[in-house]
Amino acid sequence: MKVAPPHPQEEARLAALDTLEILDTLPETGFDDLTRLASQLCGTPIALVSLVDHYRQWFKSRVGLETPETPRDLAFCTHAILGEQLFVVEDTHRDERFHDNPLVTGGPHVRFYAGIPIKGLGGLNMGTLCIIDHEPRQLTPAQADALVVLGRQVEAQLLLRLRVRELERREEELRSQRDTLASVQGQKDELMQKVIRDFKAPLTSILTHTAFTLYGPPLPEEVLRATRDIRDAADSLHRTVTNLLDASGDEKSFTLNATRFDAHLLLSEVARDFQQRLVSSPRRFIQTVRLVEPLITADRELLRRTLLNLLDNSFQYTALGSSKVMLEASNPEPGLLELRVRDEGPPISPAARAHLFEAHLPDGHTPGSGRAEGGNRLALAFCRRAVQAHGGWVWVEDNHPKGVAFCIRLPVRPHGPLFSGS
Repeated sequence: MKVAPPHPQEEARLAALDTLEILDTLPETGFDDLTRLASQLCGTPIALVSLVDHYRQWFKSRVGLETPETPRDLAFCTHAILGEQLFVVEDTHRDERFHDNPLVTGGPHVRFYAGIPIKGLGGLNMGTLCIIDHEPRQLTPAQADALVVLGRQVEAQLLLRLRVRELERREEELRSQRDTLASVQGQKDELMQKVIRDFKAPLTSILTHTAFTLYGPPLPEEVLRATRDIRDAADSLHRTVTNLLDASGDEKSFTLNATRFDAHLLLSEVARDFQQRLVSSPRRFIQTVRLVEPLITADRELLRRTLLNLLDNSFQYTALGSSKVMLEASNPEPGLLELRVRDEGPPISPAARAHLFEAHLPDGHTPGSGRAEGGNRLALAFCRRAVQAHGGWVWVEDNHPKGVAFCIRLPVRPHGPLFSGS
């Protein structure tokens, strides 16, 4: 028996084999189909996908053979991987390299062998696709060609398997990175929520004290003017902080406290609060209410905040002078309440409208409108969440002849899992 010498690039070959991470793995259909086809096409009882390791040849796939591996010194495949062509031994009894090989003199009684080298990374031979018979024989040209073709398919399976493993590893790495980022983001959100809540208490105190000052004993005009400025600034910041809390929360935390109330009263309250901002301002405010169904079931406070946010946005972007801000309410059809906040401010482009009510812009997008920046973006994002939680929808359209109109439609009696109360 003649033992095959090591491959000329044995260390690199073994390293490439290790990279495949295939040794001692479970059977796979892709390889088993090819060995079965090789056995059928060549008419042999045994067909193998053999991988030559340091001290053994291990069979990734086998037909007609029970043993999963044999010692490397006895392997016919160690001879086959030294070349690049189909390696054929037509009669082992007449070949001095194999006539006394234990695999010939004993089980599995190899009398005929043919193996085509299969390559892995770097074009190095990993092993063979081989066929074995218990009788001497010759391959027909068609069978030899078939074995070569099937060998290329084994190589393709090896590379495909390697790519799949790489993709799985990358996916696992990405999943780990996503989990880490989610954890970091969760900690960041938790800290942000705490900071925001800490802001609310002093802002509430400022608003309380400014209200006491404004409606208390008469004060000089300059003091009243400064106090109103402080109140308006604190009120705007308080609204931004509250919107940030609501816009950054998840849907499950956005539970409505629904009650049945008269929309006339709510609209009067909103108009009164907004008109306080118009003190010493030349802007005009017009309210038009035409309600056939004034009773509505909704979260009154969220609806009030939604309207004030939209009015505040219009106030900020309406020029001084004769410009108007309008609040309208109607029932366009039975069971629906429509609210519109109109202004004569700058228009909003169609591109900006597509993301106007989102708390965060998609990567690569710019606001395209001052109405969708900073606190205004948070306010509009809150408005959308509040309206959608009621089963309604919000949009923006042109206000002819100039300006924009923010429009809301709500069901008068909405139903949904977010509602609590009665």
